[in-house]
Formats: sequence, C-alpha cells, structure tokens
Amino acid sequence: MKKFRVALLANLKTNAPHWDGMPQDQWDDLDSEKTIDALVEAIRSGGHTCEFLEGDITVVDTVRKFKPDICFNICESHFGDAREAQVPAILEKLRIPYTGSKVLCLALGLDKPMTKRVLTYHDLPTPDFQTFERVDEPLDEKM
Repeated sequence: MKKFRVALLANLKTNAPHWDGMPQDQWDDLDSEKTIDALVEAIRSGGHTCEFLEGDITVVDTVRKFKPDICFNICESHFGDAREAQVPAILEKLRIPYTGSKVLCLALGLDKPMTKRVLTYHDLPTPDFQTFERVDEPLDEKM
C-alpha cells in the first residue's frame, strides 16, 4: 500500500482571533488539540506521514513548504460568508487534492437562502422560508 504525506488542515480554538464583545461561543465549531492529536495519530497509524497545519492566513505558505500528497481538510476558517470553502478553494488553486466537500458545495451549503432556492427550483421538498434583510421586517403571513 502506498504511504502518503498528509497535511491535516484544521483550526484550533486556541489559535482563533479574539476581540472585545466577541460572543462566548464564537469559535465552538473549531477543534481542540485533543481532536487534532487523535486525528494525526490515526493517520500515522496507517503508516502515513502526517502533520497538522493551521488553516489560517499562512496556509498557502505552510502547505507549499510541507508538500503533501493530500490534505485532510476539516477547516472552518475564521471570517467571511463562505468561510468553510476558503481553504478548499486555495487547495484547488494549488492543485493539491483534499478530502471533504468541494468548494461550491461548501459555499452553497453555508448560504441557506440560496440552498433553499436551489431545492425549490428542482422541486425537492423543503419547508417554506423567508429571508430577513432587517431585524424589524415582519413575518410573511403566507408562511
């Protein structure tokens, strides 16, 4: 069996940015060192080389330097509407294979109104929905 050089790309809670007034649960979806260590060890137990690389602004440089055969991507990223799609987009640009969903799937899945429109367009069952542009916007009475 071929042995791979694997980059585990993730975002540690302890490395996330913090600011005054930030909600306490802002980074609840990021990973712990325990999770990262367990994943690295699981990949290494298959005989592969594996290193954790933080999926932040430095990811382009660190991935190029590490030269992985494949990236095990569980990045959430920190900012933007389609933040989970950012690292896969970079990996596609660098032509590095990665695990998980592709860029369009991640970006679309994070845009709930667009996802609902696509489902509705294809006559797939989905509950009625309403997109609110303002906090004082009234609920559509047809809902």
